Amino acid sequence: MVSKFREYYELYVTLLYRYSLIIAYILKKLVAIFALVGILLQSFSQVVIVAQYYANKDYIAKNLCENRAKPMMHCDGKCCLKKKLAKEGKDQAPNSQNQKSEQVVNLFYSDTKFELKHFTPLKVSNKYFSYNDLATSSFHHSVFHPPTV
Repeated sequence: MVSKFREYYELYVTLLYRYSLIIAYILKKLVAIFALVGILLQSFSQVVIVAQYYANKDYIAKNLCENRAKPMMHCDGKCCLKKKLAKEGKDQAPNSQNQKSEQVVNLFYSDTKFELKHFTPLKVSNKYFSYNDLATSSFHHSVFHPPTV
């Protein structure tokens, strides 16, 4: 009886551990996807505003448009779109009052000139070399053995 209980307990713990790993893996992927979508939506917020406008164009033209009483203007809610885009641009634009002016400061300046007075060019006798020129003749063919005690 106790051994059966132990087997079930071990099976339960094993399954719980495996499912917790699977759930953790899925949650990591979901968090990454939501973070990516959030960053993309923030980056393309104007595109999202225009897409919302075209998706709800009829509703905006009938209910939210300032010029809905003047159908000959053919505004079709473009005034609302213009306001939303202006508001979004204003929110994204940095405030000029909060910006600090950037100044360049030279930390080190030297007026000295670098000259090589006694420069002799290196003379190369042979422009080309072969693989055999690089080989050494002092190569030992024996295998290294550490000293024995």
